[in-house]
Amino acid sequence: MTRSQRIKTIVRLSERKERTAAREFAEVQRTLNDYKERLNQLQNYRNEYLGYLKPHGQRQSIKGMREHQAFILQINEGIRVLTEQITMQEAMNFRERDKWLKEKQQLDTMENIFERFSKTERQVAALREQNQLDELSQRQTVK
Repeated sequence: MTRSQRIKTIVRLSERKERTAAREFAEVQRTLNDYKERLNQLQNYRNEYLGYLKPHGQRQSIKGMREHQAFILQINEGIRVLTEQITMQEAMNFRERDKWLKEKQQLDTMENIFERFSKTERQVAALREQNQLDELSQRQTVK
């Protein structure tokens, strides 16, 4: 087995690891985008609800005001929780991105080594073939 063939096995393994890391990074990125979209929707809903609560010349009961305030507090708590999740997801996103970049760099390195070995082996084979042709030619001229 040639050096390039041995390295090719490592290249295939590196490719699998890089693809896995890329899929994991993409999944974390999708989750982060989903959380951000949910946060945006919840903030828009809160703003619409607050706009609805502005007095339109109507009186509200104290009970109604308390219910609205309690609902706004629930929405604010949801926004706080989502914001924390986004912060954690962003940290995970950076870790997965770094992991993917590391695997990508490793793959690129292995592919470069494979190409160098293959090129060297082709050059050695061509040189060997040329030497054999030269020997054959010398034998024929000696006869």
